[in-house]
Amino acid sequence: MQKLLKSVLCAMMLVMGGCAQKTTTNKVETADLEEYETYYNTVAENMDFNDKSTNFNCEWEMTQVADGTYRYYIVMDQPVTAMYNIVAIAVENDVKYDDAIKMMPSIGIFDESKSMVPGQVDTENGFVKGIALSGESVDSSISLKLLVQWTDKAKKDTTREFIQYSLQADTSK
Repeated sequence: MQKLLKSVLCAMMLVMGGCAQKTTTNKVETADLEEYETYYNTVAENMDFNDKSTNFNCEWEMTQVADGTYRYYIVMDQPVTAMYNIVAIAVENDVKYDDAIKMMPSIGIFDESKSMVPGQVDTENGFVKGIALSGESVDSSISLKLLVQWTDKAKKDTTREFIQYSLQADTSK
């Protein structure tokens, strides 16, 4: 089962990215960085986190990499509600924005946002089966805070969920 999950994760990462992409102009980069900082600080300032979502399935996994570091995966799929223009960011270990030495995993900020709608998959038009975020850590145990934001189809109502989860790598292998 774990091999299947990893295969699905790899395929999803290739299809959807989940990482920041370079933009072509400084103006766009500046706007993207300001948006990233805003979402990052929203996570830091939030005080109420759930341990799971009621709107989608969320799986968390952390594995050790050959170089001794650790890679974690957050997979969001199986939506129970229509989620358009999804933006998500994960922040590790309550690191403050000004103290961060690396970019945190995100989607919908530096790249095109995706949508998840129950029973609909059309990747060419941004309707995906799931979204995977991935990050690296030197620590075998981390605390992740996740913000997932989306709109309704008419783009009139915005919903946010804040989820917190602690991950520990399985180092028994």
